Amino acid sequence: MRSALALSFAVVLAAQASAAPQTFGKPLKGLAPTTLAAVLEKPEAGKSVALEGTIKAVCQDKGCWLTFEQGDKSVHVTFEGYSFFVPKDSAGQKVKLEGKVVMKQRSKDEIEHLEGEGAKGASAPVSIEATGVVIEKPAK
Repeated sequence: MRSALALSFAVVLAAQASAAPQTFGKPLKGLAPTTLAAVLEKPEAGKSVALEGTIKAVCQDKGCWLTFEQGDKSVHVTFEGYSFFVPKDSAGQKVKLEGKVVMKQRSKDEIEHLEGEGAKGASAPVSIEATGVVIEKPAK
């Protein structure tokens, strides 16, 4: 009886642990979330933003970028100083992130490189450089 109870308890703990959010980079500061539509409508280079949405795609080489999606809008997201990566299997998961707006025209080589890794919209002049990312585990 004790072993069955211990096993049940272990299964519950494992399920709770696997449902815990995963954090990457710096802890989120708690900025008020904004909409991606608002960011893209009036982008301000260097402005700190918080976004909540879904991961549409992730770099399959290292996890060094993701495509963030909110409604019908999406944006390319890199990670501050190339200092952290996200799991390559996190597409489709809910995400919260904080970072700064980046406005930059990418070179043809950079666009080809990103598109070769599966990035959509790599030529867009607006992207986000995340300082911290929290990936919510999907309910199973």
